[in-house]
Amino acid sequence: MMLAGVPATRVRESDDAPPLAAVRTDPALSAEEEAERSRLHARPDFPGIARAAAAKLCASYRHDRLLSRLMNDRGRLTLMSLMIDLHFEPPEAQGLTSGRLKAEAAALDICSPGRVSAVLAACRLFGLVASAPDDDRRRRRLVVTDRLLDLHRERWAVMLEALASAVPEGAEGLARLRDEAFLAAYVGALVEPIRAGWRPVFDVPSLELFVERDGGLILAFALFENGGAGAPLSAAELARSYKLSRSHIVDILQQAVEAGLVRRIEDRAQGGPGFLARPALVDAMEMLLATALVRQARAVRRGLAATAPG
Repeated sequence: MMLAGVPATRVRESDDAPPLAAVRTDPALSAEEEAERSRLHARPDFPGIARAAAAKLCASYRHDRLLSRLMNDRGRLTLMSLMIDLHFEPPEAQGLTSGRLKAEAAALDICSPGRVSAVLAACRLFGLVASAPDDDRRRRRLVVTDRLLDLHRERWAVMLEALASAVPEGAEGLARLRDEAFLAAYVGALVEPIRAGWRPVFDVPSLELFVERDGGLILAFALFENGGAGAPLSAAELARSYKLSRSHIVDILQQAVEAGLVRRIEDRAQGGPGFLARPALVDAMEMLLATALVRQARAVRRGLAATAPG
């Protein structure tokens, strides 16, 4: 596992964004969060908790064409989280605007201004963002719609349900996902590490080849959900499930094979041709989910504190 102070690089996010060096400015987790993650990861039932969460995330992508089309890579997912955080700023603040989102995305090395424009255009087309009335005619403020919030609520609910199997914050967060005051603080806490320079790949660098490719992370979740002893998953099956090209999937998985994360099965007697997760991928995905759940617990506590009476 890569810890604080270890440099990382990132690959091209889009055709109009040159490769940039990632700037690490905060530790992966605080000492308290590290201890919390260790306790969670050490639970005998944690592998089952993690695999159940992966199964639900995969199901969400398979059954929602919009989700798979708009949110199938880390850049777009992070960008939309930023959009929601800016949306929840108070009326007197600048809030969500195209210019501000482009500036933040560039400063945080998430994606290029051109990528932001493309994502915002798609969000407008699908009714995920809308123009907002503003007393300041120089500012073209945007708001995220309930449709976008509901897409994220579904994903947050998966993580909070998994968290509820281990700590009280899971159920507490689930009960408050419709409370916008809670949600504003909760989302702010989730985005805070991103604003500080943290990226999930810093903690599990072996997953970089999945995280930095379109649809790569959902492929990792699918392989993790399937486990290392099930029937191999074929590239054609994965392409149908997640609306990705077969050649793109084969390219990602071949890199994973070379990295020792995935095993390629050719023998038809063993269910081939197809791919299975190796223990290294299972371990990495468990660490990724443990980190995500710790971040979720922290965000719930922030939301509860912000909405506590008095």
